[in-house]
Amino acid sequence: MIFIIDAHLPKSLCKYFRALGHTAFHTTDFPLGNATSDGWLSEEAAKKSAVVISKDTDFFHSFLLNRKPPKLIIVKVGNLKLRGMKQLFESQAESLALLLENHDLIELHLDKAIVLE
Repeated sequence: MIFIIDAHLPKSLCKYFRALGHTAFHTTDFPLGNATSDGWLSEEAAKKSAVVISKDTDFFHSFLLNRKPPKLIIVKVGNLKLRGMKQLFESQAESLALLLENHDLIELHLDKAIVLE
């Protein structure tokens, strides 16, 4: 599976998905870095059949209206500190990847992941 992590989240989250054998990119890996537009990321995700991970509700609305990106994890944890964000993804990366095998839209909270479709 391929994951694209949006600019509002730390690049270090890539390592949790890579450790599970997945491919993971952060916006900083693309030519425009954190200035990469949401539209471009959605199109790139569609081309690669990738999962976008973001806190940005614009992706949520785009998913609902256009199914772009094709798979989305919307992160709903508020202003979680870096250490907490790392701990959350370290503990949830495997279960998120498993959920994405059968579902396209997941909302991630501090205490649970909710399948929204």
